[in-house]
Amino acid sequence: MKHKLLAYYKHSLEQATPPTPSQLSDYYWFKLDFQDDWIGIQKQEIDVSQLELLKACYDFFQPDETLEKEEYSWNQYLYFNGEQPSFKNIETLRLIQFQIKGDSASIEKKLIESAFDGFIHANSLIIWNGSNEGVVIEQNAQYLEEEDFIALAQALQSDFFFSICFYIGKELKLNSPVPTVFGQERNLFTKGLAFMPKSIVLSLETILPNLLISRLREDELELFKEWFSIFEEDKELLLTIKTFIENNGHSTNTAKQLFIHRNTLQYRLDKFTEKTGFDLKNYHSYITTYLACLFYTSGK
Repeated sequence: MKHKLLAYYKHSLEQATPPTPSQLSDYYWFKLDFQDDWIGIQKQEIDVSQLELLKACYDFFQPDETLEKEEYSWNQYLYFNGEQPSFKNIETLRLIQFQIKGDSASIEKKLIESAFDGFIHANSLIIWNGSNEGVVIEQNAQYLEEEDFIALAQALQSDFFFSICFYIGKELKLNSPVPTVFGQERNLFTKGLAFMPKSIVLSLETILPNLLISRLREDELELFKEWFSIFEEDKELLLTIKTFIENNGHSTNTAKQLFIHRNTLQYRLDKFTEKTGFDLKNYHSYITTYLACLFYTSGK
C-alpha cells in the first residue's frame, strides 16, 4: 500500500522521522504503522474525500497545540515517536488505552477527565489523541484493577451516555522501547475491538486467544466442529463451560454468575466431559476447550 501511495501522489515524501515544523505547511503527514514510517502528501495533490479516507486508514499527524506542554510532549512521544518527555520520578509505567464508541465530539474533554479523576491515581496522566481516544499513563505500580475500569466505564455511560473500552497494557521499565511497545499494543487493541466489540476491558490475555482462532484454516476449524459439536446443539452448555473457564474453574462464582445451583453446574460439567471426552481438570483440555468456546461464540 505504501508504494501505491508514493506512486499515486507524485510529489509525496517518505522518511523515518516525524515531520519538522517547516514540513507541516505544504504537506499532510501520515504514520503508516507502529514502525518509523512516515509519508507526507503535498496538500495541493489531495482532495477532501481522499484526505478523510487516509485519516481513517492511518495516523494523521495534526499536533493539538491546545494541549498542556506535558500532555503535548507525551502525545508526540507515544503516537508520533517524538522526543522522550521527562521521566523524572518515574520508575515504571503502564499504558491504559481507551476508546470512546460513538460520537464524542460534543462532549467536553474536561468533563470526561473529571470523571476519570475520581478513579485514577493522582500522579496518573491522561493523554488525548483526537476526540475519542487516548491513554492513561499510570506510574510507579500505582495501577487500577480491571474492576476499577469496569466501574469507570459504567459511570461514564451513566453520566454521559456513551460507551468506552479500555486496553490494559503491560508494565514497562524506563529502558523499554516505550513508543514501539505502545504501537504494538495499540494495534492489538484495534484487533480486540473488532473481535469483541461489546467488551469493556481488553488485554493481551483476552485478545490473543481470539487472534489465534481467527488465524486457523478452515480445515483446522473443522476439528472444533467435530470435537465440540455439542456446543452447536446446546447453547446453554456452551455458556456454562465458557463462564466456568473464565471464572478460573471456581464453581461457586460460576454458579452465582449463571444463577444456578452448584449441583446443576456440576451436572453440566459432567455432561460436557461425558459427551466430548475432554476433562476440564486437565490443563491442555482446559485450553483447547476455551478456544472451542471462543470459536462457537465468534459467529463463524
